[in-house]
Amino acid sequence: MSIKNRPKMPPAQIYYGEIVYWITITACIICMIGPVISLASPERNILNPYNVINSIFQGKSAEEVWQEVGGRFPGGHFYLSYFTYGDGLTQFGLALGCSVAIWALLGAMVAFIRKKQYVFAILGLWVAFLVTLSMTGIVGGMH
Repeated sequence: MSIKNRPKMPPAQIYYGEIVYWITITACIICMIGPVISLASPERNILNPYNVINSIFQGKSAEEVWQEVGGRFPGGHFYLSYFTYGDGLTQFGLALGCSVAIWALLGAMVAFIRKKQYVFAILGLWVAFLVTLSMTGIVGGMH
């Protein structure tokens, strides 16, 4: 098939793919920088990284790790209060990577609105809303 005969990709799909790609790359870079900060400055962490890594490699459960290195888990979005800490920055990178669908759906919605495809734009907004509810913990999965 020649380049001239290839079908054009819809803009919404291009926006979605580009946003997923670049945010995922950014999240990965952030997740690589966080542990470097953690190990270079152990005092700039919620938990001592050496103890955490040691406990994980010993095969201990999450509850055992938390008991040994700090006691109580500070909550799912603790990184918002500790953004400049190594573990806070790493957790932010993870949250950014996990939320990529929201940002990509919002970008696709812009393309749908420009093409006057309002039903798809509303459906994209609805799915982004559902993902946001789940991500923030307002609506949780089955336990």
